[in-house]
Amino acid sequence: MSTDFERSALIETLDRHRGFLLHTAEGLSEEQARTTSTVSELTIASLLKHVADTEEQWMQFAVRGAPAFGGSGVYESDVDWEAVDTEAEATGGDWSDSEWDDARFVLSDDETLEALRARVGEVSAKTTDVLRTADLDSEHLLPEAPWFEAGVSWSVRRVALHMLAEISQHAGHADVIREAIDGQKSMG
Repeated sequence: MSTDFERSALIETLDRHRGFLLHTAEGLSEEQARTTSTVSELTIASLLKHVADTEEQWMQFAVRGAPAFGGSGVYESDVDWEAVDTEAEATGGDWSDSEWDDARFVLSDDETLEALRARVGEVSAKTTDVLRTADLDSEHLLPEAPWFEAGVSWSVRRVALHMLAEISQHAGHADVIREAIDGQKSMG
């Protein structure tokens, strides 16, 4: 497979799945975009924010390596992982009142649906630039975290595949949330 074809395929597939996610937000009011329509605390707006923030950080990792995660909670090098495990056991995995809570799902008042959709587009454009120019075989060592195997490196290609899985998973979440709000489905 030629590198140009692979680059185009990665970009096109990421765009398509990002489009599924963005489609779930079409025609929603601000209130609906922030509605928790299932037992989950996830909303369509919070998923848009999370996907944009996560994609941006992973693409920075693809370019710069582990420093892209520096200072962001669970990726800090001085984390006491035993304390994290103890807290997870004590809370049953509920991180909502924890210092380990993922702020990428927390919305501020100025993070409107329009702003979030625009941010997804801005991050998408940056991802496209990275995937068009970076050496897809270039690798960086993953940051230390219990969910990563120690000493493993990911290539730019692997990061792109990870983002495809992440975006697709959250597009599915958003589709369920949207269907519970007003019955609209992304497909079918």
